[in-house]
Amino acid sequence: MKKIRFRLFFNKKKAFCKNKLEEVKIEAVQNSKSIHFSTNVYLYSHQWEESTSEIINHPNGETLNRFLQEELIKLEWKELQYWKQGKSFSLKDIDDMLGTCNEEKLSFTEFCKEYISKSNKKESTKNNLMTTVKILESFSYEKQINNIDYNFMVEFENFLQCKNYKVNTITKHIKHIKSFYMEAVTRNLIISSDDNVYHYKTRNDKYKYSFLIPEELEKLENVNLDNGYYRLQHSLDAFLFCCYTGLRYSDFRSLNADSIVRIDNNEWIVFKSVKTNVDTRLPLYLLFQGKASAILDKYRRDINSFFRIKANSSVDKDLIMIKKLSGINTHISFHTARHTNATLLIYKGVNITTVQKLLGHKSIKTTQHYIDILPEGIINDLKRGFAK
Repeated sequence: MKKIRFRLFFNKKKAFCKNKLEEVKIEAVQNSKSIHFSTNVYLYSHQWEESTSEIINHPNGETLNRFLQEELIKLEWKELQYWKQGKSFSLKDIDDMLGTCNEEKLSFTEFCKEYISKSNKKESTKNNLMTTVKILESFSYEKQINNIDYNFMVEFENFLQCKNYKVNTITKHIKHIKSFYMEAVTRNLIISSDDNVYHYKTRNDKYKYSFLIPEELEKLENVNLDNGYYRLQHSLDAFLFCCYTGLRYSDFRSLNADSIVRIDNNEWIVFKSVKTNVDTRLPLYLLFQGKASAILDKYRRDINSFFRIKANSSVDKDLIMIKKLSGINTHISFHTARHTNATLLIYKGVNITTVQKLLGHKSIKTTQHYIDILPEGIINDLKRGFAK
């Protein structure tokens, strides 16, 4: 068995913040495999010199450097004792003696949970990531971090397909798995990282947007919700409002009476996107002949009640019933409203950079997805719809 190579390790890639302490660890490498374990020495990134593996610019630098070197000597001495007795000395022996970082002993799902709980992501993003973890638990709960490879990704995608998840949903969960994996790589918990995991693409990695053409939108506008279906009216109004404004569900829920302002006697919505933190202004009087304002008129006595909509999943169930009552066949969810807004604006001839601003996209590339999603037949349908 090859000799173990010991070295001090400080992850500067992770310690990108000058005000964040990171731990110096000892790395043990043997046969292209490695483990890391704690020294309980914490530094700022500017206090570590990579070329010499020494602490610098620290008031106790000399003492700490001596301590770290003594830790390395202890390990090398222990290995030498094994060799003198004719015994092999492996990474497992070190692990048994000292214990590696607790993170390395977690299952992949446990690591994902730990990563989510300690991250500074928004609560909505954390909930979204946890949805993936729950699915991952039902797929393979005991999978260890170092067993995540290309084959795992293929099997996980097959699992999602067997559960009848839609293409967009599968792509979202695959993206989350890759982000978990790369975090483990960054922490050096992956012994031998597999680039094929990071670059993995689903078999149909291109998003398939669902959207409504003008005729379908008109059917929803005129659907009859009498005879016991009036309870669906709020969900329908919210959905149509977002078709005319392009709002996400989270942004719609974040609005209140103060978000509706008048500029030069015209009605606007002014808000900051929950997802992207982008300031957005929407001129309601210019979008779709002011239809969004007409919906607001129904709720003028209590505008806030309009934006207090029920859970997204419950609204989606209402929309399934509304779709049946209106006689349209297109699959819709609440997010279909946003896709409908963007698609109709683009094919009405609105400049794509204007659409980008209206949607609050940080990157024009996100908006450009809408340009290539329609076959020629539907383009003609759109043109006829706008010609009315």
